Formats: sequence, structure tokens, C-alpha cells
Amino acid sequence: MERPIVRFLDIQPYGENFILRDPYGVSQPIVINRATLLLMSLFDGKRDVNQVAQEFRRQTGIEVSLEELNSLLKELDSAHLLYNQNFKLKLEEEKRKILERGVKEAFHAGGAYPAEEQELKSFLAESFPKEEGEGERPVGILVPHMDLRVAADVYGKTYLRTKGLNPQLVLILGVSHYVHETPFSACPLDFDTPLGTCEVDREAFKKLQAEFDYDLTQDIFSYRMEHSIEFQVLYVRYLFPQAKILPVIVSRGDESLLKVIAQKLLKALESYADSLLVVSSVDMSHVGRKFGDPSNYDPSDRDREYIGLLREMKNEDAFRLLQSDGNRTRIDGQFTNFVFLEVLKGLGARKGEEIDYRVWYEQATDSSVSFAGMGFR
Repeated sequence: MERPIVRFLDIQPYGENFILRDPYGVSQPIVINRATLLLMSLFDGKRDVNQVAQEFRRQTGIEVSLEELNSLLKELDSAHLLYNQNFKLKLEEEKRKILERGVKEAFHAGGAYPAEEQELKSFLAESFPKEEGEGERPVGILVPHMDLRVAADVYGKTYLRTKGLNPQLVLILGVSHYVHETPFSACPLDFDTPLGTCEVDREAFKKLQAEFDYDLTQDIFSYRMEHSIEFQVLYVRYLFPQAKILPVIVSRGDESLLKVIAQKLLKALESYADSLLVVSSVDMSHVGRKFGDPSNYDPSDRDREYIGLLREMKNEDAFRLLQSDGNRTRIDGQFTNFVFLEVLKGLGARKGEEIDYRVWYEQATDSSVSFAGMGFR
């Protein structure tokens, strides 16, 4: 008998109920009660409808009829919330629509940053320090993807180092905050911004795709809401309006795989070597109750050790440091930064500089997120 599977969804409390959101954005958010949430959790591919009814009765003492369960499954299937052929076809259809449209909308405009052009220009301009020197021109920069309003000073100080550059292409290396099936993906879409459209370099994308034996757009849905890419595009468009971008996401990998990814990037982009700026869009530690710790604590000792290794461009040592204890402070750039430094080494960079480092405390959740700005040349 068929054993239905409810696919992965984001769950948040909503009063006495729960709101379910689709990380792909294919299905609309829905609000359900606790009993329905339990029923959905039991559709895990291990039970048929009869077994779900039995397990629900065992846990709650409540009888649920097969008719009610089949009605629920029909509704879930109609909303594409079951992992089945219906959902897969819908996913492919939506992917095709996104790629044919050719443009990624500014998802966070009006929320994380101003949606009006002049207001956004003023916001970005104010993030740059007034008196600090610009420093030496980098080959690459490490920039936060922290909330723009929280980390504006660090964004500004870091991007200030790039003033005077005239890159033809900006390679933006992001992290995955959403479902990501492949270890590495790339986005061939132009990015809409309140400052105008930031064009993707489709020729660079084609060269990169030729290096891989799978479709780099398989995880295109991840880019729809991905702020680690979108926030950097704003600064690129503001500072380098003539530049094109190549947005990519590194989601996972061991040292061997990450080195291969970096080598393929270097090969695909070798003709841009003299006019390329590389951006690693990462935050540092995530600690405290919001992230599963008993309480908040200061992650700066771990961050300083990690940043020190990045500064010396010892990416293998930095990666192994985090792997040694399961990345206990949840530094989210561990995979992205490995590829970033490998690419920079291939471009001739030899040392890094710490520009700024901050720890932001969120009192409501007793949690902290740290972030840094660095330049490499």
C-alpha cells in the first residue's frame, strides 16, 4: 500500500496553531492545528494510511477515520505538500518559468533595505565611513550577509576597499539558507534592484556549466529568497554599475570536492582574471537559545582563531578547525570560505586583512551572531 511522504516544510508557532511555509516557494503558507501537524508528521514514508491512523490513536487516544485521512492527503496533494510525482512535476514547471523569465525579483526590498532608488542610494552611501582610508585594493573581500541595518558599518568599511576598482565581473559566493540538493549551484538570472537591473554574465555561466556534469540551475529556487546573494548585489550595482555578476552557492562538501569546485571556477573564469572581484558573503558564529544552545555565550575566541587562519589563507586548517568539533559555534561560511580562498590563491592573492569584526546580541532570543569584514590581496 502507498506510504505518503509530507515534504520538508518550515514550521513556526502561530498562536495556538502553526504556520507552515514552503522553502521552495511553490506552495502558499498554511495554518494548521496541533493535531493536523502530528498527522502530517506521521506521513513520513514509513507508514500507510492504516498505520498512520493506528499511530495517531496510540499517541492521542483519538480515532481518525480512513476517510478523514484520505481527505487530508487529497488536500495536501492539491497544495503540492506531498513529496510525489505531482510535486516533482510542479517543481519542474516552476523552475522552467523562473529560468524563462530570466530575472530574479528583489525579494527583500522594502523590508531588509529601502525599495525606493534614492532612499536606497542614501542608505548605502551612509554605510561608508567618512574619514577612514580606503586601503590597498583587494582581489577578494569577505563581507557579512547579516541584516543590512545591523551590519551597515562593516559592509561599508569592507566595500570601501574596492573603490577605484573597475571589475568586469563580480563572482558572488553565497551560502544556502534554504533547501539545496546539490553541493554547488549557479544562477543565470539577472537581479532586479531598486538601482536598476544587475546583469548576470551569461557567457561566464555557460563556461562554468560546461565544467560540471549536472545542471547548475537545479537549485534555482534557493536564490529566490537568498539574502547572502541579494544583499551583495546591491553594493555591486551601486559601486560598479557596468559590472556583471556570477552568483553561486556553496552548500556543502569535503576538502577534495571543494577544491574541485574552486578549480572549475578558476578554469571557467580564467579570461576574467585581470578584471574579476571575488566576494564571499558569509557570517561567523550563531550561538544562543535561538540556535539550540542552553544560553547565549561569547563566540569571539573561536571566531578569532578561524579569522586568523583565513587571514593567513590557511583554508585547509580553517576548515579542519571547524570540522574537528562539528562547527560548534555554527560558522556558516565554512564551505564557501574554503572555495573562496582556493579561488583567491589561484588568482595570486597571498594574504588577508581583518577590516572589522562585530558580535550582535538579540535580547529577545538570548542569542548572538558574529560577522566580519576582510580583504585579500
